[in-house]
Amino acid sequence: MRVTERAQNVVHQAKGEAGRLGHDRVGTQHLLLGLLTDHQCLAAVTLRELEIRPETVRQRVEETVGRGQGQDVMGLYLPMTKPATLILGLAGREATRLEADRVGTEHLLLGLASEGEGVAARVLQELGAGLLELREAVAARYAAGVEPEPLPPDRGPPPWEPPPGAQLRRVIPLAQRYPLPMGDQLVLLSLEIWSDWFDLRYAVVYATPEPEGELPRRAVLGACEVSDRAGTAYTSPFSSSPSYGIVRVHQRTFVPSPPPDAEALELRFRVPTWSEEAQVATTVDLP
Repeated sequence: MRVTERAQNVVHQAKGEAGRLGHDRVGTQHLLLGLLTDHQCLAAVTLRELEIRPETVRQRVEETVGRGQGQDVMGLYLPMTKPATLILGLAGREATRLEADRVGTEHLLLGLASEGEGVAARVLQELGAGLLELREAVAARYAAGVEPEPLPPDRGPPPWEPPPGAQLRRVIPLAQRYPLPMGDQLVLLSLEIWSDWFDLRYAVVYATPEPEGELPRRAVLGACEVSDRAGTAYTSPFSSSPSYGIVRVHQRTFVPSPPPDAEALELRFRVPTWSEEAQVATTVDLP
């Protein structure tokens, strides 16, 4: 389900709100503040229908969380807390429940309320905008024939799509383990060689359980670079990476496919450490 342009802008505004308050991560409270920056969005209209002023919500949020110790920064690169990353999924569920064809700011507001435990949910509940009240208010707006928020401009097809008629040439099992800092492990699983690209599958096995609370897990593995002796220029137009779990299986796509006469591929993973960026480097034979 696509997300409206206004809803996408909320995340950008939320990072700015976190930076303005001197916080080092983006939580549900900052998403709520991000919703309040657009007075014409359906989320703000819904709150006004409940006679809740955006200024009141903002004041209550800031009284609850206070200012952080950091300086006022732009906030573009601040990480999101785990509850904040779940909001979009909850918003999509609310949109489906209301039979909407897109996720708008009103669904983000419902998602914040349905999360139940974050600062945003508590503030909304205290102000009389709990999940049930918000659902009724949004449904009333729909019944009145409100226009949905616009989708972002069509930016064309994805940057890379598998070409039609592609053929799987071979699958090369790897089963190679490499230690990472702090006791974690990188496990190379397999190479899937296709006619026009290849997929590298690997797993990160963490030495510690998933962190509790709102702190995201620290990154232990960075980008992967591939090369061969022929000097082929490999690019990675697509990758999939899970957000949670003590074992996370990743897939990274590279184009083009290795040349027929290539005997091996060299893989280099960036490994962030406390003092510098190290590397895990290995050679994979292509039988």
